[in-house]
Amino acid sequence: MVSKRWWWVLVVAGLVLPGLPVRAAPAATTLTLGVDQEVVGLDPNLVTAFSSFRRVDFLYNKLVRYNDKLEIEPDLAESWEYQDPRTITFHLRRGVKFHDGTELTSDDVKFTLERVLDPATRSPGRSFIDVVKQVEAPDRYTVRLKLNLPLASLLSGLSSANLSIVSKAAVQRFGDLQRNVVGTGPYMLAEWTPDNFMRLVRNPDYFRRGLPKIDTIIIRVIPDQASLLAGVRSGSLDMATINQGAVITAAKREAGVVVLQKAGLNLRIFSYNTTRAPFTDPRVRYALSWAIDRQAIVNTAEFGYATISGPVPASTPWALPLSKLPSYAADVQRAKQLLADAGYPNGFSTRIVTSPTYEGGSAVAQVIQEQLRAVGVTATLDTVEWGTYINRWVARDFDTMIELRGGDPDPDRFLYRTFHSTGAVNNFLFKDTAIDRLLERGRVNIDSARRRTIYDELQRALIEAAPALFLYVPMETQVLQPSVRGFRIIGNGALYYLEEASLER
Repeated sequence: MVSKRWWWVLVVAGLVLPGLPVRAAPAATTLTLGVDQEVVGLDPNLVTAFSSFRRVDFLYNKLVRYNDKLEIEPDLAESWEYQDPRTITFHLRRGVKFHDGTELTSDDVKFTLERVLDPATRSPGRSFIDVVKQVEAPDRYTVRLKLNLPLASLLSGLSSANLSIVSKAAVQRFGDLQRNVVGTGPYMLAEWTPDNFMRLVRNPDYFRRGLPKIDTIIIRVIPDQASLLAGVRSGSLDMATINQGAVITAAKREAGVVVLQKAGLNLRIFSYNTTRAPFTDPRVRYALSWAIDRQAIVNTAEFGYATISGPVPASTPWALPLSKLPSYAADVQRAKQLLADAGYPNGFSTRIVTSPTYEGGSAVAQVIQEQLRAVGVTATLDTVEWGTYINRWVARDFDTMIELRGGDPDPDRFLYRTFHSTGAVNNFLFKDTAIDRLLERGRVNIDSARRRTIYDELQRALIEAAPALFLYVPMETQVLQPSVRGFRIIGNGALYYLEEASLER
């Protein structure tokens, strides 16, 4: 018996006799992703730039998330239920680990939500959950939220990257997480050379078993979009986020690349600082809505890869059809009359802050600049580099600005924080009592038919008050080598489905 037992141990231990085949370990896989913008920090509760969100997608998780059909699905919370319209309980997955090896518990979730809610944090996600009056952690894996008022968009808000769950201990240690990543996501930050590349490595303790399938993701910052396509064509990039219409058109002509597109949720706008003359007068703001030709902007700046939209992204079922939106047919004479009524019969001069990056919308600014000349408005382009653009946006240091705002399937999540007088990203400094009331009614009414009536009225009111000109929603586009399999694109631009992708070279 002893000799037989030792023979079994030797076989299991992997001692190989001559002539027996040896199975090699699977080769490590690396995917190289090209993007055109560097991040502006990595603290998910603090950042506002899309470039930062697209890295957060790999590094952190939320309680819930949207899937590729824009349905809410479990993330860190495996289930939840409402006790009443003002009380919801989340049950957390057990055994989830942060990248430093510590376990995520309800204490981390409570800390994160309270951090976002604290006005001193200045989190752009605060508006998503500002009706939460109390966060309770009755046990290690349960979190209960008590609300001042019902919030129809609560789950949608919790799916935001700004509500990613952070480590309480890490924040207490580092102060913020802009350069120190301690997440639960499928990848861990291994190396970062700003304005060059970021290397992410597979999280061996990721809670979704068997994922991610790719061992390493290298994110290379390549500001020129044509160079991104060239990288995919040559094989130096496996995948690239492309958003310039001319480059997308070129990619579609390439036999050796795959172009994935989906209707987007993000909204291109031309925004005003409503505290600076002449944009203190809503007649001036509204006049410019009549002055511009949105389809011409889409055709020229996006090569047609976009859909004209009102305040609610056109790709969502809440959006009013264009035929029901005022000022969506260009009328130069009406624009001139409104300007004359406001005291500007000969127009005026202004400046448009823009950036060569896609979010900064230089191509859009150039088309609008030309169109405004027809009504006597001289617009000078104030073109700045990306970091300065973000600083100007945060400081509200602009007359007008070209922006790309993050949309959402639920209208409250986008509109309230953007246009309510207390909204976290109301960079227009816009205040309108009637619109505040509509926003407040829309978010607390959980009856979908009643909500639709409110948001129909709100869309028309926002267009006429014009804190911004709503232009279009661009397509989300990823260009890949055929060897990248299993990636799913999401209308909000999130990249976390790369955790399911594989490389079949």
